[in-house]
Amino acid sequence: MLETDAPLDGPLGERAASTTDGADAGPVAERVVRFAWKPPGADRAAYDLIDPEDQHRIVFVGTSAAGRYPVLVALHGQPKRGQIPRSYSFPEKVTDVTRELVARGDAPPLVVALPVFRFAGVNWPGFDLVAFRAKVEELLRAQGVTAGDFYVVGHSGAAGCGGDGLNRAHRIDPKAVGFFDTCLGSGWRDEVRALERAHIPIAILQSVETAGVQPRRLREYDGRFDFGQVFGAVGLAPIECPLRLPDAPLRSQPCRCAANADGDARAFIIDTGEGEAAHNALVPIALAYFLRQYVNSSK
Repeated sequence: MLETDAPLDGPLGERAASTTDGADAGPVAERVVRFAWKPPGADRAAYDLIDPEDQHRIVFVGTSAAGRYPVLVALHGQPKRGQIPRSYSFPEKVTDVTRELVARGDAPPLVVALPVFRFAGVNWPGFDLVAFRAKVEELLRAQGVTAGDFYVVGHSGAAGCGGDGLNRAHRIDPKAVGFFDTCLGSGWRDEVRALERAHIPIAILQSVETAGVQPRRLREYDGRFDFGQVFGAVGLAPIECPLRLPDAPLRSQPCRCAANADGDARAFIIDTGEGEAAHNALVPIALAYFLRQYVNSSK
């Protein structure tokens, strides 16, 4: 699988709240908490985050100094070997889109948690969302903030290409989960089924085939891939497209709008072009849809 978190232009252990930006009371400027943290039992090298610029971060978008806010956990895709986390484009895209929607009133003030890892052959090795949630809640309490509902989204290798990440999302009982052009391997299928059994709302937004399909495809990032074959494996079937759609054209496929029998899981096939550029262009479109449809509706 090719690199899917393009670089931006331009002693391991717990160092909680190593940097905090913003005021302490009343309506505040955007606060950012950076912290080094390794999942219990996980590989140290994958979570070697000594420099604050490379650490996990928590961003408070539109929040006051204290209160109860929903939490969005957003997991990036597969970086290049040796790429440093500060160069990952995904966290900045997520923060920018969230900031814009909150400012317009299309999403409520919320907390965005952005974990990172260094790639050395496995995506999100040993990543434990339950332990990460506990750590985020601890750091929020230190800021006078109470965590509300948790939402989880991920892009590309965050699911379905081995490792953990979104492949275990149901374990934190999220309010909703979003799969954004993720891999479509067994981890993805098993997790979608687990979320369906728990009746947790799911948004699946795809543009191009990424990886994980067996037998393996010769062409990666293929916009002509027939998603019907993998959607059917998790109980999704074509439906009449709803009025509220993502802000992009849909591809001309029978499954361009799909859902399971209960309506808990919905899928869309978005036309953002071809190739890796299309794969990355899906992120802001998918996130904006997810925030409006799932987070804003529960405020």
